[in-house]
Amino acid sequence: MKTFLQYRIALQVFQSGRLRRDFSDLAAIPMYGPVGEFFFEEMYGPRDFSQRDNDARRLQHFLHIVPGVHLHDIEQILELISLTADLDDDLTRRLIALGVPITFDEAIYEQVYREADNYDLRMHQLELIRSCLMNVYQLSRSHLLGMALESSGLFARLAGFEAGHTFLLKGYRALRDVNEIDHFAVTIYSRELIRLDRIYEKEKV
Repeated sequence: MKTFLQYRIALQVFQSGRLRRDFSDLAAIPMYGPVGEFFFEEMYGPRDFSQRDNDARRLQHFLHIVPGVHLHDIEQILELISLTADLDDDLTRRLIALGVPITFDEAIYEQVYREADNYDLRMHQLELIRSCLMNVYQLSRSHLLGMALESSGLFARLAGFEAGHTFLLKGYRALRDVNEIDHFAVTIYSRELIRLDRIYEKEKV
């Protein structure tokens, strides 16, 4: 019998693959390649993110060594990580309750997605994704931030914050050479909104 974690990782494999498929044109733009990889792998990649998510909840204990960054600057990131984990846990439980094979297809995925009946939460998740991309892009303009993240790995490891630090560092590295993020963020938002409305059979008026 498959475990909850096995179904959870199968869900992440599916979601990461779908995002790669649906946004392959964005990832093919050289400037956006690293951002796409971060989005596909570090947000939705097929592995256990529990340590990263636990670290994110303790982020305030680490920010004092990062110049120019305050908790309010990344509160939306923390909310997005928490909300995404909750939504994925709910989908995982629904897949298990439905008794579907771990190799479920897109039709089954969209069925449980719709049956979850949380359109407003999904809309909020989309808005957070767009806002977080914009906000982190602005933070990535700071060379001091980059220097602090690059030099604080040992401190993060000793403080038990290594997974959270690695997530922040990879995000900074993915965005530091991006000249503008609007096209990437708006494209993800608009396409995912179209998909969300299709699954929930929302009609535009």
